[in-house]
Amino acid sequence: MSTKSKAAQDIPNSAIDELKVLLRDAEAALASSGDATDEKINGLRTRLRTALDETQNLYRKTRDVAREQLDRADDYVHEHPYHAVGAAALVGAVAGVLLSRRWN
Repeated sequence: MSTKSKAAQDIPNSAIDELKVLLRDAEAALASSGDATDEKINGLRTRLRTALDETQNLYRKTRDVAREQLDRADDYVHEHPYHAVGAAALVGAVAGVLLSRRWN
């Protein structure tokens, strides 16, 4: 498989980092509020942690599926290079025809 750009790899990680920062900020804001709503604060804190955990799990699953599909596509292209070139040429020709009709 070809190497991926570092920026593309960092996008999901930065989203998770932003969620973690949001969770910390929310906890700090909630901690500074009064004790009258401790039960609500704890509930919100639990919901935020659960959402963060679910997001991380979904990210991992999606990443694993995407890597698997990319590996399969890479293997196919290496095993059948002429099919891949033909498919790319066909897609390019169709895109060219569609774009030329649009601008005429």
